[in-house]
Amino acid sequence: MAENKMAEVAKMFGKKLGERFTVKIDNQRYSCSFEEYGFNSYGAYENPYLSFDAFILQELLTGTAVIVDD
Repeated sequence: MAENKMAEVAKMFGKKLGERFTVKIDNQRYSCSFEEYGFNSYGAYENPYLSFDAFILQELLTGTAVIVDD
């Protein structure tokens, strides 16, 4: 099994696993956290056919979204 990299990803953004933070995409804000099992958003639109968590993580990694102070 490959090594889990989520703690390193969280550290890239100045966060720790399990720490809640706010992500801003355009004019929308989402509460999120990096977890050992992946990335989690809270209260985001729920759709069984689309992973909104993956979308927000992608936006963070590409610089389209930013982490903001509450």
